[in-house]
Parts: sequence; structure tokens; C-alpha cells
Amino acid sequence: MKLAYSFALLALFAAPSFALQGSDSCATPTPIAGIGSFAFDTATATTGIEAQLESICYAFGSSGVDNDVWFEWTSDIDGVAVVTTCLLTGDDTKIAAYPGGGCPAANTALACNDDACAYQSKIEFPVVNGSTYMIQMGNFPGSSGATGTFEITPDLPLLNPTNGHYYDWVSPGVAIDWDTARLQAQASTYQGLSGHLASVTDVPEHLFIVQNLGQPGWLGLYQDHNDPSYSEPFGGFVWTTGEPVGFAPWGGGEPNNGGGVEDYVELTAAGSWNDMPLNGNNLIFGYYVEYEGSAPTTSFCTGEGAGTICPCGNNGNTGEGCANGSGSGGLLASSGSTSLSAADLILEGSQLISSQPGLYFQGNNAINGGLGVVFGDGLRCAGGGVIRLQVRFADSSGGSQTSIDLGAAGGVSAGDLKRYQIWYRDPAGSPCGALFNLTNGLEIAFSS
Repeated sequence: MKLAYSFALLALFAAPSFALQGSDSCATPTPIAGIGSFAFDTATATTGIEAQLESICYAFGSSGVDNDVWFEWTSDIDGVAVVTTCLLTGDDTKIAAYPGGGCPAANTALACNDDACAYQSKIEFPVVNGSTYMIQMGNFPGSSGATGTFEITPDLPLLNPTNGHYYDWVSPGVAIDWDTARLQAQASTYQGLSGHLASVTDVPEHLFIVQNLGQPGWLGLYQDHNDPSYSEPFGGFVWTTGEPVGFAPWGGGEPNNGGGVEDYVELTAAGSWNDMPLNGNNLIFGYYVEYEGSAPTTSFCTGEGAGTICPCGNNGNTGEGCANGSGSGGLLASSGSTSLSAADLILEGSQLISSQPGLYFQGNNAINGGLGVVFGDGLRCAGGGVIRLQVRFADSSGGSQTSIDLGAAGGVSAGDLKRYQIWYRDPAGSPCGALFNLTNGLEIAFSS
């Protein structure tokens, strides 16, 4: 038996409208969401008084952002976002980003850049799925405004298959001091993992970073003057994670505690370590984030009414999908590991409709920031690059499970984060009359 409803309804929402040009006032910013391209128009914009004295924006003798327009962006990713006008306009742009919505408080800029690529700009900053950020799009002082587009894309960390950790090089677009880099790294998350400045403790880890990322930037190593082994210039270096310092590829003559204030460590362009002062002599423009640990299998987009409301008041219990004809909501869980080589992951449905078919499917995205949208008697939670995995009939108790290699069937690679749901028939007692429903969503981060 086949499900009779068009799966085309599971397509992604349309891309952001190019009619969105930005607001001249930060008090009424233009709302945008998700990754994609967005139009801006600074040709007739005025220069507001807000966010004109951010120290992080200082470049070529000015911290100002002329002809600025404002967007309030809602992130649909965890990790690091990249905002750029490179190759997208001939305008001499300048971009800054701030946490939250509305006019930003003084000295809260997360990133700012003037000339990353000729006269265009590029910034990177840590973001959390569902959170909002203010984007200030303008010009270097004295330049004329113009029209163009900017892109927002995720900066995806790289998986090191040797240790299962993820690594990313992040640049806010300007020089950054070690302590600010440390705080930004700790604020970063990816696939449920918390970030920190990278701790490089052996040769394979060092080579992976140098060969795959290869940019100068801060590491999580610093000299603790209160450490019992402290002495200059070599003693007392510790990782922010507390891991032992058993490997130290210092460059020639380093560390040397130049000027008596060099207590913080950078990875140089040559792939060696160098001690620097806290501000890096304003020469360090990035840092390394490391994400480690076991990413959880996470339930999301549930139908108990805390997020998107079920279509006809048919709320389920905590953790379930919207209620079906049985009075309960369909429930999706998993067993086994998320290791692709083990291939032992099983998706398990329960509280479905007895003897009725359910389609297990996979998507790349958590729709509507993970809150889902109304679809039939339930909520559509997973979308984008949808793959039909397997149709399974529920047994007499309303349970079913997959029997295939999910990684192979879904074309999954190590490091991928995928979303799953069951779309199932409810022909007899359908609460809202749609005759079908969906379970909660399930996010799974895969490892090698």
C-alpha cells in the first residue's frame, strides 16, 4: 500500500525575497531568516548615530559605518555564520553584526569588516539556531551608497577522523585579542557540541589543522603565572581545557616572552607556535575552535503546544507528535550508534496507528527553526533534500522500526547532521480530518 499524499509538500520554503532592502533605522530593522542571498540598498540611506563608535570596527582611521541599513536576522544554524558582499556588489561596503534584535548597545559588535576582498567585506561570528542578530550594512566613511546583495552561509567545521573532533578557523574580520577569541569560541556550538579554543596535544592533530585550515590564529594555550611550573620563557603553559601540554612545535627562538608580556599562543602561517601579548600586537585576525564529545540524538519539533500549535488543538504529550486517532501522538526514537561504519542505527516508531503504513524519511533541515509547520494532522519538521528511506507497517501495538542501513540509504557522510520523521496514515479516527499525521522530529549527528 502506498501513501496517497504528495511528498512535494515537504519542499523547503521559498528563498528570502530580494525585495528586502534593509531599514534606515535600527529600531525597525528588516527581518530576514536562514541562509541565502539578501538584497540591500544604501543609495539613499542616512548615517545613524547608533553603532558608529565600535572599537572592533576601527579601520583606516575610522570606526564609522556610513549610509547604514539594518537587518534583523534569525539564524537557522548552530556554529559560525559568514556574511559577505565579496563579488556581490561594486560598493565599498562595511559590515558589522551584533547580538539580539533592535538597536545594539555600545561596544557589543561580534564582528566587523571593511576590506576583506578588495573594497568588499566579509565577517564570521558564532550563532545559535533560533537566535536573532542585527546586521549593519553600510559603507566606508566618505563612500557613496549603492545597491547589491549579501550572502549568509554556514562556516562548517571539518571532522578529524582520527579523533572524531571538529575544527574551524574563525575570523571576525578584524584583529582579535586572545581573551575575546576564547569567549567567542566558548559561545560556539555545532551539532550539539560546545566549542573551545583548540587544544593541540599531538602530532596528528597538529598536522590535521595545519594541512586543512592553515591560517594564523589563536590556540587555547596560555602561560599561567600561578602555575607551580611557571618560569620564563617556557614554564607554566596550560590549555584552557586542562589537558596536558605534551607536544609543543614552537617556532625558532620561541617562546621568547618578547617585551615581558607574551603569555598567549598563536598558530603561525608557517605552522609553528609563537607566544604573543594578549592583543596579538593587533596582527591576529582569527582563532581556532574545537568541538569534541558525543553529539546527542535530539528530539525536536514536538506537538505538546510549546512551539507551533497542532492544527486542531490535538496536542500530544511531552515529546510526542500531535495527537492521532488513538489519543496519543506518534513518537520517533532511535537505538544503536551513530557510527556509519557500525551501521547499527535503527529508527523506532511507537504510538502509531495499528496496521497502517508509515514512511520514514530524512531531511537536511529543521523547518521553521525546529518548530515545524502544520501539515495534515501534525507538524512537518524535517525538510530540504528529502529522502524516502523505508515504508513500514505498524504492528498491533502501533510500533514499527527500520531494517535498512540508514547511512547508506540516506547518502550520509561522517559529520553530517540529519533530521528524521515518520509520516503515517490515520484513516479512521483522524482528529482534524486530514487522514495522516507525523511523529516528532529527530536530529542525529553521524560519526565515521
